[in-house]
Amino acid sequence: MSEKPKILLDRQTLTVKAVINEIEVSNSGRLVCKLRGVSIIPVQVKIEPLKIKENLVRKSPENQIDIQNKLFEENYYVNVLDYSLGEISFAANFICQKWAVHIWNLLNDDNPEKKQAQITLTTEAIKKQVLKENPNLFKSLSDIDDFCIYHKISVDDFVVPAKFSQLEIELEAISARLGSEIFFFRKKLFAELFIQKIDSKLFTFEKSEKKAINSTNKVIYQKWKSEILNEIQAVQKYIKSPFIFEDFEQFFNYDSIEDFVPIDELAQDLVSETFYWIDDFPKVKDRFTRAVELYNAKSDFIDCVNNLRLTLEILVKNILKNDKNLENQLREIGKYQESLGIGVEIRNTFNKVLDYYNKYQNKRVKHDTDINSEHEVEFIFGLTMIFIRMLIKPNNELNRK
Repeated sequence: MSEKPKILLDRQTLTVKAVINEIEVSNSGRLVCKLRGVSIIPVQVKIEPLKIKENLVRKSPENQIDIQNKLFEENYYVNVLDYSLGEISFAANFICQKWAVHIWNLLNDDNPEKKQAQITLTTEAIKKQVLKENPNLFKSLSDIDDFCIYHKISVDDFVVPAKFSQLEIELEAISARLGSEIFFFRKKLFAELFIQKIDSKLFTFEKSEKKAINSTNKVIYQKWKSEILNEIQAVQKYIKSPFIFEDFEQFFNYDSIEDFVPIDELAQDLVSETFYWIDDFPKVKDRFTRAVELYNAKSDFIDCVNNLRLTLEILVKNILKNDKNLENQLREIGKYQESLGIGVEIRNTFNKVLDYYNKYQNKRVKHDTDINSEHEVEFIFGLTMIFIRMLIKPNNELNRK
């Protein structure tokens, strides 16, 4: 019997918020006093997936057949980089179907109260909180114990416990599994396929069978669905490049959409697109990779900028099939762009900016002048990537992917 598909998880956590509330303490119907107790409110269920970045696997002649056979046995490995579209779709279908059946059983539950979990503070935590909030009544933890014994109440009476639905937990588990996917494309495919399966069941149940889903469960699902689709929309807005990315760092440079700060990173979609254009030029790719590494390390901006110049210079030599340095290529680049149908105004603009680019390199790099601003380096990165795109993309022979 084949092993069922599974995506391992690191750990599961429930974040709760404690709020102070006034509690009336009575004994035999007689008000004794008012105390400040605590209520526990669930804020977020979070399941953190395994970090698989350091364990990425590519198909090779040695392992390809084994990986394929495992997939057909319904074992899908999220750390395999180059599954085909068909293989990912195959895996997504059987995994999402399994998820859908499970979630539907929770969603279509007439009595969700049975599927609720409860969380309270420990006895010691409750007493410490009560002591902190009621310094005029209690001087020590033992005072609280004596108070409870005398008035025949429990420490738990100071707490309003939190309740949360098992459906919430299971949907967050699916979120974590989606987050464990390496590439955004896979996450998008899995998420939309799963949502489509659940929405289809909802449509059939409500429209065709004329039945009603428990309203609380439906709200939980729709809230989760909205969050997932909004996240996908936000990432799609951020990732504008339509290309297959070689630079999978793009998908690991932020923990969440909310926490990502664009000014702290290079424009990753442009970096990824540049890797796409220079893929057929190994020496160019090596220099550009080195420039990216130096920038990310913030270790040597001069060497970083120099590697950007070499990236562009080696590329131009390859395209124009000569051995001239970058400064002496302006006229040749103009002729090359003219042959591609680029208008004179754009050719002149390109050459003028490239001329300033060369002058900056000569002054800062060749004379070993310090570069203290990473914003300067980021600007040179941007120019280099635009130059590369303009040199390769209009050329149908080079742009054949």
